[in-house]
Amino acid sequence: MEVFYEHDSDDKLIAKKDALELSNWIEHLVNNGRELEILINIAKKLSNDDDMIGNLKELTLENKLHLGVFYRYKSSMVNLHECEDMECDIYYVNKHEEYRNLYAGILQASHKLKEKLYTQILGKL
Repeated sequence: MEVFYEHDSDDKLIAKKDALELSNWIEHLVNNGRELEILINIAKKLSNDDDMIGNLKELTLENKLHLGVFYRYKSSMVNLHECEDMECDIYYVNKHEEYRNLYAGILQASHKLKEKLYTQILGKL
């Protein structure tokens, strides 16, 4: 876990916060991938809806692709400490926001599809 110190510069605090946030995103996506795999098996047994199973598989692949993007981003975060001007800092702040939106998008898509599957399953019980 990242430790924040009073003597940390603003840039260092932001970098630590962003790194911590990214680690949380990665952890959530790993767990989301596991859940999607389980839901595929549930859908195969209870739903028999080929479209739903296909959508879950597609979302699982998309989740894996996003994880790859986030792992690459994590390895590139060392460059944050190399900024010497505001333009560079703003670039990385904007990039982080792009990744935040990417993360939010995959979670939103997952929630929608999971809700649809849960509704189908409830209708069969």
